[in-house]
Amino acid sequence: MITPSNRKEFERHIDILAESIERKTFQLPPSRRILNSLLNAKQLPNRRNNFLTIDESTRLLANSLANFARPEIKNRKDAKKSKGV
Repeated sequence: MITPSNRKEFERHIDILAESIERKTFQLPPSRRILNSLLNAKQLPNRRNNFLTIDESTRLLANSLANFARPEIKNRKDAKKSKGV
């Protein structure tokens, strides 16, 4: 898994997670811990993410989802579908 190297990339990963939950393309597992960690994540007054309120499970979930959204992963899935695998 490719982890973010700066704040901008990490905020992009968090935004991908939030957008996929809003679009209902990602369904949360029935775990109270993950749900509570997502609800505890806050934004600063300048609309940036407050890293102190984002715990490890949310970070891992955001990074995993962002890696699946990468073009090379999507192209690999499309190639398998077209081959009939």
